[in-house]
Amino acid sequence: MAAVGNTPPQYVFELTAVQAVRKFLAIDAQAEDIAAIYANALDPLYNTAELTEDIIRYIENTLKFIASVEISDVDLLLESYQYYICNYENLQTKRNKKPLFRSLLKGQDYDKLRVYKASKALLVYVYGMRANTSPLKPETWTPAEEEEFQPIFELIMPKEAPPAV
Repeated sequence: MAAVGNTPPQYVFELTAVQAVRKFLAIDAQAEDIAAIYANALDPLYNTAELTEDIIRYIENTLKFIASVEISDVDLLLESYQYYICNYENLQTKRNKKPLFRSLLKGQDYDKLRVYKASKALLVYVYGMRANTSPLKPETWTPAEEEEFQPIFELIMPKEAPPAV
């Protein structure tokens, strides 16, 4: 396990939590089990003490929000939001993926408001989509294109083993 003050940066938390929501919607499993899987996936890089509970709260908040608005393809929305997280800090600012003096994935101190911030960021993104101000993912975009985030995507989106013959 990593150092105590070494929790995932906000955008890494959001990428992970959004992937947990996508998995929750795709399979029949408890939110607690899915959250534990994703928290454990980040364990080699970060302190994950509060991560499971925060992912569960994010899943709950996201499901409440999705139920309150009409969204035709939730998985496409969440994948587009992952593209947005990787490439934008907010609706007007592109993310600097090559910081000069630190790693993009460097751990940070624990932020007690990270679930609230992540939930509000998704809400802003969705309403921005309705107003045609949110950037949409290109049709051909895949997480593999995000070289700077590959260590995270490799942990939260492991390659499926080929089927046994």
